[in-house]
Amino acid sequence: MNIALILDADAPNFPTQASQINQFLRLSELTAESLELWLFSDEVPQSLPCLDGEVAQIRWVNAPRLAETRLTVLEQMWQAFTPRLLLFAGDEGGELATRLACRSGGSACCAVEQAQINGSECRVTKAVYGNNLTAELEMTREPLCLSVARSSAASVEIVPGAVVAKRFEPANIPDAEWILASACSPQPAASPLSRARYVLAIGEGVGGAQQVVQMQQLATNMGAELAASRPVVMNAWCEMDRLLGMSGAIIAPEVCIAAGVSGAPAFAIGIRHSKLIVAINQDPQAAIFAQADVGIVGDMHEVLEALAHVC
Repeated sequence: MNIALILDADAPNFPTQASQINQFLRLSELTAESLELWLFSDEVPQSLPCLDGEVAQIRWVNAPRLAETRLTVLEQMWQAFTPRLLLFAGDEGGELATRLACRSGGSACCAVEQAQINGSECRVTKAVYGNNLTAELEMTREPLCLSVARSSAASVEIVPGAVVAKRFEPANIPDAEWILASACSPQPAASPLSRARYVLAIGEGVGGAQQVVQMQQLATNMGAELAASRPVVMNAWCEMDRLLGMSGAIIAPEVCIAAGVSGAPAFAIGIRHSKLIVAINQDPQAAIFAQADVGIVGDMHEVLEALAHVC
């Protein structure tokens, strides 16, 4: 199978995009397939991501960072090189995948976690209904245009050096003369949560800002990073970069202690890759217990103090 990996080499989150696609290829056992790397870049690329599979061909194209313009370019590239599967990542990946499938007569799916491809049959899995269910969907029309889900995979290494790539020259693309200037927002520094082996995730049950300060000290004593649910962050009890879940970090620590957290689906998506989840909540019916490997019903402060003495 011929697979095209579409990345923006000039985007601040280029390594993150590459790691998300690499994770998808690995989970889908597609690293042995014929891979082509299609890079949007203002000039000849000067670095490449270290992917698990062998990239047979690298193509690059200079196109403004506009969905309509890049869509026209991708349509021409698909017609020229006819890959069966096109993979997208990043914020604009879902839009490009969906609109390209519509134009090319193919099929699209967004936030896909994994695919099983056997001959002409393709089945994809993704989280649905607020992460409460995992759906398996069959895709029948090619090309298959998929945007991959965000993952907890560490960013792949970007290796600088001379890149042997062929430039693609699109024809009749929409101009962007009306844009006088453009710039990329700087990519924020990687959150320490993404590399943490142990994470203490606290919810609204913590009580308030003063208690959060105590939890930060306790987490430090336990050798863990402090994380928080959305209510804690929105109440300004801790910094935004500590947010877990759909709008925050997706982590994969060895141990995640979720204390005082209700277990809403938007939060659960942030911790589901943890190897071991320990839930602490006074409510025995709290949804977090359904996601936990170990559940403790009790006051989070008392339980954590006891745990800190044995860590």
